[in-house]
Amino acid sequence: MLLAIATLLMVDVATAQPIEAPLYRIRAADTLDIVVSGHPEWSLTVTVRPDGRITYPATGEIEVAGITIQELTDRITAAVGPEGRHLRNPRVLINVTGMQFPTAYVLGAVQRPGAISLPRGVNTAPIVLTMAGGAAPQGDLSEAVLYRDDGSMTAVDLRRELAGQTESTLVFAGDLLVVPETNVRSVGVLGAVGRTGEVPLPPREESVDLLSLLVQVGGASPAAESDRAVILRQSGEIEPVALDDVVMREADAPLLYGGDVLYVPPKPPEPEPEFFAVAGAVTSPGRFEYREGTTLADALALAGQTVAAADPERVMVIRADGEKQIVNVLPMLAGEAPDTALMPLEPDDIILIPSRNKSYVILGAVASPGFQPWDENSRLADALAKAGGPRENAADMQRVMLVRRTEPGADPTVLEIDARKLLQGQNEAANWRLQPGDTIYIPQKGRGSDWRQAIDLPLWILGVLGTVERIF
Repeated sequence: MLLAIATLLMVDVATAQPIEAPLYRIRAADTLDIVVSGHPEWSLTVTVRPDGRITYPATGEIEVAGITIQELTDRITAAVGPEGRHLRNPRVLINVTGMQFPTAYVLGAVQRPGAISLPRGVNTAPIVLTMAGGAAPQGDLSEAVLYRDDGSMTAVDLRRELAGQTESTLVFAGDLLVVPETNVRSVGVLGAVGRTGEVPLPPREESVDLLSLLVQVGGASPAAESDRAVILRQSGEIEPVALDDVVMREADAPLLYGGDVLYVPPKPPEPEPEFFAVAGAVTSPGRFEYREGTTLADALALAGQTVAAADPERVMVIRADGEKQIVNVLPMLAGEAPDTALMPLEPDDIILIPSRNKSYVILGAVASPGFQPWDENSRLADALAKAGGPRENAADMQRVMLVRRTEPGADPTVLEIDARKLLQGQNEAANWRLQPGDTIYIPQKGRGSDWRQAIDLPLWILGVLGTVERIF
């Protein structure tokens, strides 16, 4: 018989299947580190928004909450790889560098009151109580109260649930479980205040007024939404209270009794500002804050006027997902084509206004910087005159830079010219003949002598122009 039992145990062990750990699925507020090996321009760190979505350059806005890391890796690989026509064989690595776990709260007569990070799966009141260290000796388990995140409340008999005599109460993120004392001598404070936790009642007192309680906990924090505070009564009632009115003594301070809880909610986070960019042959290129309803006409108005050398028939709108659209804005600039003017823009859009093939640009401390059409007689003095001349008491005419493009990928040729006497008709040797694509930069007085720093904006413009040429 012993041999038979041993043989049976061996069979059970041999046929046992290994237990596989569940795959991690992405949650809202997780921080994802997306790395495309060897291509930092496609690598970024992004936080999953509360709606479960992220924005990635090659995919645009996508929903990621609920999918696995491997599923997201496959999607990003396809977007930057052959399907997206960006890279031939991308190697994408994604790590979750910050995880956001759902949170519930336990207050009252427990060993470790405060926030509890809920594990995956089904969570019940006995589980949450155990994670808080169990009940304190003076805790009244039969009279516990569970305040739901939706504002409702449920009486919980933890003594019977721990004994298995009744079905356990489910606990969800945002819920608050309060275990009262048999003779409660404290109130609870949660939320956006200086100090949260249990606050003992004054000796031989059964209550404390709200104003005195706020003083003891350091008051409401600057991030508090004071007009939405509530008092959670031990009886289960929920009493709204405007803290500012109490502090300014415009309303009576309510009393809190043993077992009551003051909750001061934080303000919702401010949405991150979003931007779009306008670059190329306009008087004021740059990055502008996106507002709901922004149109192509709004963008061009913010970027100033198109310069004489602009090519308004080949304006390109590049969307965040990489989609490109060529738009002829010439009728719009003449007050026609309302459909073009009302073209809606989106966050992270780029509007490129190219210059015509034969043009040059003058930037820096001049009255009217921008692109100018080129002809065979164009010289440095002509360019300065067309730009309205140097700004008085601001331009450093001793260090005028002439930047000339050479071969693609190579550093440009940079000439530093003393043009102080040039506009007076003297020093004709400094009156250089211009070529298409030249950039003239007049630095401001007091700037450093490093020409690379001084002409950072012109080189950026050149880079944009090079990009436009490749696109077209």
